[in-house]
Amino acid sequence: MRPAENIEKLIKNTKIDTNAKVNEVVLDDTIKAFEKAKSRKSASRQPNIWRIITKSPITKLAAAAALMMAGTIIGLKWFVDGSPAYGITEALELWKNAQTVHIKGWKFLHKDDDTKLQKFPFEIWFDKRNGRFKHWRPHSNRPWSGTYTTETPRYALTVSDGQYIMDTAGYINMDATGYINSDDNSEPPSVSFTKLSPFQQRLRVRTMNPFPAYMDNLNQVKGFTKIGQEQIKNKTVDIWEGIIKPGPVLIKKKLWLSPETGEIVRIFTWSNAEKNSIRWVALSDTDTIEYNVAPPTNCFKTDPPAGHKQINTKETVVEQELADGDPDCKFHSCIGFTLKDGSVIYGWHANNKPNESQAHLFEGLEPGGPLPNLPAKVVGLKPWPAEEGIILEGRHLTFTRKKGKFYEWGIYVSDEKTPERITFGTYKVISKYNFGPRPFFDGRPDSLGQDHELTINSEQEFDIWVRGAMAELSDDGKAPESITYRNVLQLAEKIRNTFNK
Repeated sequence: MRPAENIEKLIKNTKIDTNAKVNEVVLDDTIKAFEKAKSRKSASRQPNIWRIITKSPITKLAAAAALMMAGTIIGLKWFVDGSPAYGITEALELWKNAQTVHIKGWKFLHKDDDTKLQKFPFEIWFDKRNGRFKHWRPHSNRPWSGTYTTETPRYALTVSDGQYIMDTAGYINMDATGYINSDDNSEPPSVSFTKLSPFQQRLRVRTMNPFPAYMDNLNQVKGFTKIGQEQIKNKTVDIWEGIIKPGPVLIKKKLWLSPETGEIVRIFTWSNAEKNSIRWVALSDTDTIEYNVAPPTNCFKTDPPAGHKQINTKETVVEQELADGDPDCKFHSCIGFTLKDGSVIYGWHANNKPNESQAHLFEGLEPGGPLPNLPAKVVGLKPWPAEEGIILEGRHLTFTRKKGKFYEWGIYVSDEKTPERITFGTYKVISKYNFGPRPFFDGRPDSLGQDHELTINSEQEFDIWVRGAMAELSDDGKAPESITYRNVLQLAEKIRNTFNK
């Protein structure tokens, strides 16, 4: 029997002697119970209003009457029929915590000389527990506008078994297994391997998130609204829609999610292709999303596909350096950590003349003092998108050296209260070049986030991840002894106090 029927039966079969004073007390307790339920951490979950109200000093019968009275004021359906069990934020948590996720759908692309969109399939598998993934997708020359220049889109396949990552170059008419299904190509496709160190394998398990990083930001999706319901795949689902800004353009997303299970069953994405006006262009339709399903046999197999030219092999590949991009770039990020006080530890490398030693530039540096006088510096970090004007200023913390390369580990602190890490997507990197115009670096760090930034909330996490990363980039495999959780928090507070003088 439904809660509403229980209440109705109770009231019909009972005489309730009330007066104006009792009514006022009853209704007041009812409203307070309603407001208490609304203020709970997960307001979209169905609260047990009946249980809350019956804890009142009034009788259960009076409480039942109060429910019926309150129905005319605040809407009885809200708490007897129940609001959706899952809203969009709970759905994101469910997705993030899934151990395996399978995603299929369509990418919308068009030829460079034609504006007519065509759809092409893509497929992704994630095995978070073991740090494995498989991504098969059509290649776009300009992702935001979805263009390709070949006769048909080239496809790329990236597979990781947890230790090795296999990448195939974009290739025309390659199927989801990575094998050639057409001989229309004049040159054979290539395949290359990347090897992850044990630390990087653990890092990938920790940071792997099948949901796009910009959608994992709860501050981004808080403006999403429920616009209706629909039957899809034999389920009644809620439809949510909203606009976010993960990069240079606006992104609009429509999500279909089950209020009963919290599963997101479909996502449609558009981008705004115009800088000065709104013209939505379809990017993708993810029409298959499965949680905690067993991947196919050999799904994460990293054997080179037949007919591919091997750039390297598993036997000859060198372990990948800890970096956010190509480690051969002479100015690049390594990894960053946001501490519970809002300060950030950020490791980076800058040397436009790699054949020359930088040892002398790191002599005499003090924790909390100026950054080393390198040819390029990361002088600040800016939470983005977040409140305007907040910049974390960089100071020296320590350095490490591996195979002749020096890595600066800066500590970045703001004189203002920084927003909670969950409320913004990434840090914009503020760089400074010390020798006139930008020297030749083959790249530069632009942002810190996604796969190369972690939030640290305890001493144990600090030892595992911060000290672990420093050891990863040290010849002796050890982090500097002075870099401890307590010492760094004290240093950050000391730096913060200097801003107020």
